[in-house]
Amino acid sequence: MKAAHFSLEKDFSQRELLIKEPDRLEHLAALIDHTLLKMNAVTGDFKKLVREAMDHQFCSVCIPSSAIEIALAEFKAGLPTGKSPLVCTVVGFPHGNTTTDAKICETTAALEQGADEFDFVQNVTWARDHEWNRLKQEAEGIVRAAQGRLVKVILETSLLSDEEIFMSASAAADAGVHVLKTSTGFGTRGASENDLKILSDVIVRHQKKTGLKLGLKASGGVRSLADAMNFIRCGATRLGTSSGALLLKRQSTEGESVY
Repeated sequence: MKAAHFSLEKDFSQRELLIKEPDRLEHLAALIDHTLLKMNAVTGDFKKLVREAMDHQFCSVCIPSSAIEIALAEFKAGLPTGKSPLVCTVVGFPHGNTTTDAKICETTAALEQGADEFDFVQNVTWARDHEWNRLKQEAEGIVRAAQGRLVKVILETSLLSDEEIFMSASAAADAGVHVLKTSTGFGTRGASENDLKILSDVIVRHQKKTGLKLGLKASGGVRSLADAMNFIRCGATRLGTSSGALLLKRQSTEGESVY
């Protein structure tokens, strides 16, 4: 098996370790994109997020591009040596209905600021109109702009039929996107088991066709260890949540079971 992006090898490995050793929460932490995308967040909130990400060794912080400079400065101050979590930023967030050119410009600017990963919201209107080729062209433009960095497509599954989830995810996969992601967290619901089942099918089909395995990110509704482990067992290789530090703290103080 070859990963669609070299950085996914670590995710796949950590997921396998977590399934074998579910009580080893460092494996879970390594799969979490620690997220802060609220409109009313202030500088202190982003600094707190970064400190939590360093303390728990989360995979990344997922933040708006305007907060990248804050995150990088905080990482530098907190980890003068050693490896810091990645900086993931969002593109076309949260509605996805900006033009492809605008999303490409947003990606380019964030790359220049120091972003490591990009989570872009697909044009949901095009998905609902079944314009699969336009979605593919959009994704291709963003992948090119990311210049080899990891790219995740946010499908916003709560707004789509099963067919639309499958077809839009397939278009993104064909365009070179590396990770299929369920939700923004701003939709009518977060990730569901059915979403992950459909996206896992896309991943299997894409792997058979290309030899490359994609990642799968469950986002929205990850509020407890039980939620996290359920999504992992359903195929997720990355979790997007703003509750990562809280759920790990709750487990350590209350002994919440991961089963």
